[in-house]
Amino acid sequence: MKRIIAVLSLSFALLAACGRGDTRVVGGYTDERRLTDEERQLFDAAVATIDDVEYKPMSVATQVVAGTNYRFICKARETKKRGKRFDAVIVVYKPRPGQGEPHITSIERSTR
Repeated sequence: MKRIIAVLSLSFALLAACGRGDTRVVGGYTDERRLTDEERQLFDAAVATIDDVEYKPMSVATQVVAGTNYRFICKARETKKRGKRFDAVIVVYKPRPGQGEPHITSIERSTR
């Protein structure tokens, strides 16, 4: 009987610890949040060569891989006269130190 009570107590403790509202998946992206100054600098450097669209990052989520993926949620505007406005997701990969330079791996856009 003591063994059953111990197992049940441990089970309830584990369930309580798991139910704390953390919905992240191991290996997945973190929740979106405001950018740090370092993340803003990374974003600005990554999009510096893009001249036909202006991107403004609104939030970021990160994913640890063999380096880090940064998923920036952006507002965007084409720079030509009467350019379209749209939302965009830009993913920037930042390798580990000594493994290369950060670079854009994808840009997805949607119309508003």
